[in-house]
Amino acid sequence: RDGNMPNLILSGPPGTGKTTSILALAHEMLGPSYREGVLELNASDDRGLDVVRNKIKMFAQKKVTLPPGRHKIVILDEADSMTTGAQQALRRTMEIYSNTTRFALACNTSSKIIEPIQSRCAIVRFSRLSDQEILGRLMVVVAAEKVPYVPEGLEAIIFTADGDMRQALNNLQATVSGFRFVNQENVFKVGTSYLFLHHLNSAILLQLTATMNWF
Repeated sequence: RDGNMPNLILSGPPGTGKTTSILALAHEMLGPSYREGVLELNASDDRGLDVVRNKIKMFAQKKVTLPPGRHKIVILDEADSMTTGAQQALRRTMEIYSNTTRFALACNTSSKIIEPIQSRCAIVRFSRLSDQEILGRLMVVVAAEKVPYVPEGLEAIIFTADGDMRQALNNLQATVSGFRFVNQENVFKVGTSYLFLHHLNSAILLQLTATMNWF
């Protein structure tokens, strides 16, 4: 309420609202100053020392006019992808610019964040969404978009999503785009294709990680 937001670690499975929650909080805290006052990065893309030394440090040094008592906010999605060296540099940056900048780290597993960062953050844990929560959102979307469906189709989407709201919405969109009708058969066709591509991409990433020297 007083604008003194702590550094945050938002930990939990994919698609449970971690990034959405911190973006909503940043909008609430900074209002019209959001564009100038927030730096959002995906740490799986920018995982090494350079992103801390360049993008994050430069943003923390930048002078920005904010509402009274507010701080600039750095949002790091998939922060558990950062190298240990990058996390150590981030910890130093958090200390140096604590008067002007707050940090929000979203991750699947908080144990992959080094302890010196964990000790400087409030940790908020997210759990998988219930089937009813996902169904409620799907019903809103199919009604708004006038999507033709049968109840078994939505049940199949909920099953394949496994508590991941983002995955549920992606599966719904893919099924509608591919078949124009949401039933169990079409949903599982889409789900099978997605799993194949996901495992293929994961295998490629593992090969690249094994052969490259990340800094």
